[in-house]
This record gives sequence, C-alpha cells and structure tokens, in this order.
Amino acid sequence: MEFVNSEKYETSLSQATIAWLEQGLPSGWQVEPVSQGPQQTDWSLRLTAPNGTAAAIAVEEKAAVSPRLAADLLSPLARRVRSLSGNVPLLVVAPWLSKRTQEVLAEQEVNYIDLTGNALLRIDNPALFIRTDGAAHNPEPKRQGKAQLRGPKAGRLIRFLVDVRPPYNVSELAAATKLTPGYVSRLLETLYNEALIERPSRGAVEEVDVAGLIRRWAGSYDVFRSNEALSFIAPAGLQSLLKEVTRPGPGEPRMVISGSFAAAATAPVAPSTLLIAYCDRPRMLADELNLLPTNEAADVILLSPYDEAVWQRTEFQNGKTYVAPAQVAVDCLTGNGRMPAEGEAMLEWMLSRERDWRAPGIANSGWK
Repeated sequence: MEFVNSEKYETSLSQATIAWLEQGLPSGWQVEPVSQGPQQTDWSLRLTAPNGTAAAIAVEEKAAVSPRLAADLLSPLARRVRSLSGNVPLLVVAPWLSKRTQEVLAEQEVNYIDLTGNALLRIDNPALFIRTDGAAHNPEPKRQGKAQLRGPKAGRLIRFLVDVRPPYNVSELAAATKLTPGYVSRLLETLYNEALIERPSRGAVEEVDVAGLIRRWAGSYDVFRSNEALSFIAPAGLQSLLKEVTRPGPGEPRMVISGSFAAAATAPVAPSTLLIAYCDRPRMLADELNLLPTNEAADVILLSPYDEAVWQRTEFQNGKTYVAPAQVAVDCLTGNGRMPAEGEAMLEWMLSRERDWRAPGIANSGWK
C-alpha cells in the first residue's frame, strides 16, 4: 500500500472529527490522526482498543454530501480503498448529512460523522459499533432552486413512481398524473439527486428505489396532518361497523380503508384497534354510520384526502375497498402507536411480492 504525506488532518473539520471521536469512543479507546494516508483519500486515523489492537480508517472530507454523491462517488471510493489498502474502512466526514445520505452511505458500508452528531462507525477488528443521531435538518441550509419533496403534487408523482414499474419519460408521467411537464422534470431531478431514481441524463426513468422513496415521502407527510382528519367513536364497535361498510351506491360518499386495517389485510402485525379511512364527504358518512364525534379515545378517523391520488389503484377484498399498498405504507409509517411497525411490515411485503401489487408498465398503470 502506498502512502502520501498530508496535512489535511489539520483542517477544522478533521479536528472536530477527532474531538468527536475522543468524546464518543468507549472508555479505554484511543484515537490519533496519522500524517500519512491512502492515496485515494484525504487523510487517515488510527483507533486503538484497550487491549492494544489497532485499526486504520481512511478519511474523506466533504463540504457537502448529496445522496447522489454518496452513491456515485463515495461508494466506489470505499470499494477502491478496501481493495488497495487491505480492507481499510472509509469514514466520510462533513458538516451535515441528510437522512437520505446517511441511508445511502450505510447501505454501502461507508462510515460517516457530521458535525451535528449524526454518526455511524463500524469496524470488525477491533470490534466497534457506534451510531448516534444529530440534526435532522441542515443547520445552515442553502437556498433551494429545485422542486421540493413535499405537498400533494409531490405525493401524487411519488405514488405513481411506486405504483408503476418503469420505464417512463417526463411527458408520459405528466399525462398520467395530470401534472405539468415542467414540474415533473424538476421533481425527477430532485429524486435523481437523492439517489431515489435512476435515469440517463434527462432521459426516461429506468429504476425506482421503492422503499427509499416511500420513506423519503414519509419525512414530509403525516397521515393525520397532511389530510383533514375527523375523529369518531363507533358505538357498536369496529367489527360491527366494518359489516356496514360496503361499496358506495350512486350518490353515496366514497370510502377507502387505510392504516392498520389495510395493513392487516396484507401484512398483519397485531389486531387493529383504529380504523382509518379516506372519504370525500366525511361528515355525511359519519352520520350514515352513526359515528359519534370525539376529541379523545377515537377508534375511527375519517380523512379528507390530501390529493386525488388516494383513489388510484384501490383494491376490493372481502367486501371492503382498500387504498393501494404504497398509500398504506406511508400512512402507517407516519401514524402513531404501532403503526410505524405496520408500515415497515408493509414495505417488507411490498419488496418481496412486487408482482402482486405493482403495475407492469405505464400502459397498464390503472391510473385514471
């Protein structure tokens, strides 16, 4: 292994990294920068366990790390460092790393530390595992000139990308979702930069990270806040109520079930005690079902939907209509109690049974 002289470890970022490690390492561990490091990276450090076993770590400093940079540059760099330097792990340090960037780095077995305290450090010999959470939002954000992954329009496009297998281009997506081509193009650029989709330069979408996209959506969406929510009690109990819920007739309010009951129909975790449903006229439906309004201890939540996307690709099973799996997953992930666990179970089912729920292409998308 070849080394080069470097004084990079004397930067303020590297000094902060050393200071964080000195404070965060278990008792008896030692950390020291070394004046030489692999040619592939900026500098390196040595960690020494209480028993004297030491491990070298290659360090790469970045002023900013996007998910795309993590996927396209840092992941290959980590592989090169391991192959050229005797399986030396890579540590990326930056002022701040987004949740999505952390996920991409972790998936590629790249360690990271940012100055707000987000950190993941895993080494095999000597064995060490440290994971901490810092700032969820950039303490020094820069003005954004790109489309943001929040709001009804973003949710609609995300739903389509998850519901339907690619390929599809901007004009096809715009036509299917009834969004403007300009907006679709800007949002696809954002998704590409976050390594949530793959596409050639301004070309058709070729791959979609289903789980990553739903989790990213969940970061800016809340089932009870993004939709208008009304709380009720079912006097006769939920099982009795569910027997009354059928397909609406002409002129009757639409209702589609989401949340725990929808998840339980596909990937059950535990018995459901809260019925969540979207409807276009919640107060009329509540009157028809004899539900009692309440501010606490509700067992029924009726939602006025954030967007028409909730009515797309609904499924009718055992006399009940359910929202599409992607909507179930994001609703559960952003819910309360055990709902996030139900959302994770739903995601696991979706990834293992994609042929059972995902449309094979845009021509058969089922979107109206």
